[in-house]
Amino acid sequence: MNGVDMGFKIDNILSEEDCKKVLFLLDESKKFIDFRINKYSENVVGFLAEHYLLTISSSDKNERNTFKKYDTFFLKSMPLLNAKQKAYIKNMDVFKKEILMYKNLLSEFLKLTSKPFAPKYYFSKSDECMVIEDISSNYQVCNVEYLNYGKIKGALESLAVFHAASIIFEERRSTAQTPYRINEHFTKELKEGTFSFKEGHVRNMWCKSAAKCLADLTRLFTDNHREIAKKIEDYIFSEEGLRRSLRPSKKYRNVICHDDLWRNNIMFSKNNDCLFVDFQLTRYTPPVFDVLLMLNINVEREYLNQNIWLFLEMYYGFLKNELSLNNIDIENVLSKDDFITSVEDYTLAALTEAGLYGTNVYLPEHISKVVVSNMDVFEEFSFKNRSPFIMKEFGSNEAYRKRFSNVLVPLFNMFEEV
Repeated sequence: MNGVDMGFKIDNILSEEDCKKVLFLLDESKKFIDFRINKYSENVVGFLAEHYLLTISSSDKNERNTFKKYDTFFLKSMPLLNAKQKAYIKNMDVFKKEILMYKNLLSEFLKLTSKPFAPKYYFSKSDECMVIEDISSNYQVCNVEYLNYGKIKGALESLAVFHAASIIFEERRSTAQTPYRINEHFTKELKEGTFSFKEGHVRNMWCKSAAKCLADLTRLFTDNHREIAKKIEDYIFSEEGLRRSLRPSKKYRNVICHDDLWRNNIMFSKNNDCLFVDFQLTRYTPPVFDVLLMLNINVEREYLNQNIWLFLEMYYGFLKNELSLNNIDIENVLSKDDFITSVEDYTLAALTEAGLYGTNVYLPEHISKVVVSNMDVFEEFSFKNRSPFIMKEFGSNEAYRKRFSNVLVPLFNMFEEV
């Protein structure tokens, strides 16, 4: 028995009435006929939800013929197969958080920007599922290890547009006497979802498991591994280390950051336009944190080292342009000097988070499938000790070792120098 509950029916996620509401929001002129729900992919799309494709068939209310027309939507639900995974996500409270993000902020942000940066939101139900636009006909996940120049440029532009929306949203609600700040009004949407430093919390256990894995990996890279492992642990859990970088800055302008831009959450069109998905881990911090995290996770190290300032200048230019379309002078909200200084302040935090994420997001598909399909393995990997999984793969899978080392080598080098 592997702990997987096969006694569910996918179609029970949504009712016929739910689907009628979705169709009405898409097009009031359509008459509902029926619906079906299928798995979105045989591969693991993400670790914090299950993913399906909703197809609604309809006819035109104003036409005599009854030819069926089909509309597809992306359906995201709480895990149905793995009870421990579902309990974990409920305790994190990130599924509800993403629904609130879409309903209360992202839907408004998409009205403010010159181009979309995320799919449209249609419907949610009881904090258990959410229906958004199916973008798969025009946008695809990038199935290569590293982003090339065109995709980096597209991702940076969309990230700048997303970040600009926060500033535009705030500036339109601010007065000279009273600046408006999103985090003071949308606390549930911006509750920290990635890390918890409260003993016993599921994300505290996740963080400890990931941090232990990084510490164990230092043995494969340096003779000075004990000292580096201690520095990493101290930095992650100390009040003046990573924890400080996770809070809104008192020094720089903050925006809503995605905080989870690994390959599966970045989708590209053929001409490298880019949309982001999975807004479960958003936080309110300086934009450079998001930029550096995305670059560290997705760009080959030598190429990134050679071009880091080119990419940062590119991002800043995109942000400046998007703000100017709304008559906002970027120098009044995030000056070039402040942006450059923030790079230095957040480089270690972004690289550390990339290392912690790397214990999850770089996993080969065969391991990811075992982790999400077996409750006991999920619990061991997520909350207790993922090192045996990672160390075994590191020794036997050269492609995985090379991919993860792309983050680990500069991370360990930085801790050797601090």
